[in-house]
Amino acid sequence: MRKSVFPENGVWLKGNPHSHTTVSDGYFEPLELAKLYASQGYDFLSMTDHNIFLPHNELPPEELLLLTGVEHDLEYGSDKCTHIIGLGRAGQAETSYPCRKYTSRELTDQQYLDMMVGDGQFVVLAHPVWSRMEPEEVAALHGFHAIEIYNNGTEHLCHAGHAEIYWDMLLRRGCRVYGIACDDVHVPCDLFGGWLWVKAAERSREAVLDALHSGSFYSSSGPIIYDFGLDGDKVYISCSPCREIHMVSYPPRGNTSFNENQTEAAFVLTGREKYIRLECIDETGHVAWTNPIFFDYAIELLRIFITSAAAPVYCPLWQPLALSV
Repeated sequence: MRKSVFPENGVWLKGNPHSHTTVSDGYFEPLELAKLYASQGYDFLSMTDHNIFLPHNELPPEELLLLTGVEHDLEYGSDKCTHIIGLGRAGQAETSYPCRKYTSRELTDQQYLDMMVGDGQFVVLAHPVWSRMEPEEVAALHGFHAIEIYNNGTEHLCHAGHAEIYWDMLLRRGCRVYGIACDDVHVPCDLFGGWLWVKAAERSREAVLDALHSGSFYSSSGPIIYDFGLDGDKVYISCSPCREIHMVSYPPRGNTSFNENQTEAAFVLTGREKYIRLECIDETGHVAWTNPIFFDYAIELLRIFITSAAAPVYCPLWQPLALSV
């Protein structure tokens, strides 16, 4: 029985969760940036200026949903830092903690994360490669909901935008985190290179945030994913034309389908996977990333799928995450 990870009902909404304006170190005024994204068919945008949690209402919701957000940063010298994105609750006007720039003498990375999670934010570890974070430093953190796996701004700046290797390291260690693509726009060349497609219950700020927290989204720099899920002992995907579709898993190493202009693929599972995720790469090299499907007891799950078409499906992407390493 085929079962999609995405809700049957709802609407697909496109958005960028990480951007900057002249409120901090960005090139565009807030209204100008909002109009740019609305003109390109985006449904939501978060202006995450540095250490400033500022609600925006430059455009009405029917034109663009503006999510209140912030990027906090801890600096460890001129070449090393930790940056953390937080998207606030719908209607939230201020944080429960003093929202300002903190130093590494005042807070550790984990204390910063705990403070933001305690405020109810959707918390994302930003551009760890650009931040020069070591793998053990990333692995030591817990509690965040997602990690930026593609950051268009830092990719343009110094080829430091991809962080899939950090994501898989966390997933292999049992940390259930989502992957995020974003623009992190500071200057015009950063625009429209990484985004999210969210399957939300409706077109509202509340529904977008609910979808993010539940993992009902995928990331992309180009390809479109139409469906993704499980079908018996297989994982399947349907997408816009791609030249490569990769299944990434652990402990098994996964699989790959190479076929010009393929729009679907299916991979047989071994029953030993702790998680699986898929990447779709088009002829231009642009990528779409699914979120992982996690298996607590993969062999038992496959047995249920194979022997009982009416059995309930277990997929933690539909459950609140217990975020721990």
